[in-house]
Amino acid sequence: MADAIKINGGCYCGDITITGEVSSDKIMACHCTDCQKFSGAPYRAVAVIAADAVKISGTVTEFLKIAESGNKRLQGFCGKCGSHLYAADPAKTLFMIRTGCLDQHHELVPAKHIFGKSAVEWVGEIADSSWVAEGPASATMTPFKKA
Repeated sequence: MADAIKINGGCYCGDITITGEVSSDKIMACHCTDCQKFSGAPYRAVAVIAADAVKISGTVTEFLKIAESGNKRLQGFCGKCGSHLYAADPAKTLFMIRTGCLDQHHELVPAKHIFGKSAVEWVGEIADSSWVAEGPASATMTPFKKA
């Protein structure tokens, strides 16, 4: 049985808050081209949560995206600061909360990678790149080093 993880977080400016609970086996990295385009990143980590297990407070701006498949997905974000918060079905029965907006984002390890056919080829080699601790001129470091 997967572990339940309590979550909380929200948008960058604080106008929108999110609280809830996610099963550890429902944390995923989505490599679909829509997530790549919406996030400006090679993939997006999400916590898949049923509507009755999450509470979102504040005014969320939504954009309705129609995928190539014809499926409709709401993209929720803060209209003030622009933080991406979730994708949901139009009935809002299931949310894919963006883990980057959650305080527990370091603990929310994807149990599954979805839309792998769209993944950028270099993502599996990222740990082998040159890493620095902060800005471009900061000290070099070894990523993912366990304490």
